[in-house]
Amino acid sequence: MSPFLTVKEAGQLVGKSPSSIRRIIYPILENDHHPDRNQIEPTPEEATQFRLKGENFAWRISEELLRREVPLETVAPKGSGTLPERDRGEGNGALLEMLRRELDIKNGQITQQSDLISKQMELINGLSERLREGNILIGSLQKHLTLGDGKMAGDHAHTKDATVVSSVKTEPKVPKKPKPKGGIFKRLFS
Repeated sequence: MSPFLTVKEAGQLVGKSPSSIRRIIYPILENDHHPDRNQIEPTPEEATQFRLKGENFAWRISEELLRREVPLETVAPKGSGTLPERDRGEGNGALLEMLRRELDIKNGQITQQSDLISKQMELINGLSERLREGNILIGSLQKHLTLGDGKMAGDHAHTKDATVVSSVKTEPKVPKKPKPKGGIFKRLFS
């Protein structure tokens, strides 16, 4: 009797996904009297016992059933890069050439995007430098405008002008006396 393999082991052995192996198993499990039911473990009685106990269990498939259901010509280890003989042909050469052209186009687009991103990064770095320079200039301007007591020079000058203006407004204007009319003698003797 051939050894039994878990679904995962069987998938790795034949280069198929676990779901592909389950597609082979489940139609057999639906009928307890299926001729290949003895090629799958656990048996119907054992599976019922596991379910009643609430225990989890893994389905196992015999290597014989696996080889019968998955033809050998399609079995290729993953990543081997070899195609079955029936899939090789002249149509694949054209397809391969088309895929290479598409790949070259995509590589060109990636290069263009990379150049665009590098130019944008240079622009952002330049703008960041200008922003830093502006901050330095604003800081030095604030230092020049600040007095020792912490008040701004513009505010101090404004308050000084306000007191001068208010003092001018509060002093009453003295009217001038009209000049006397007459000759020189009148001015001298008056």
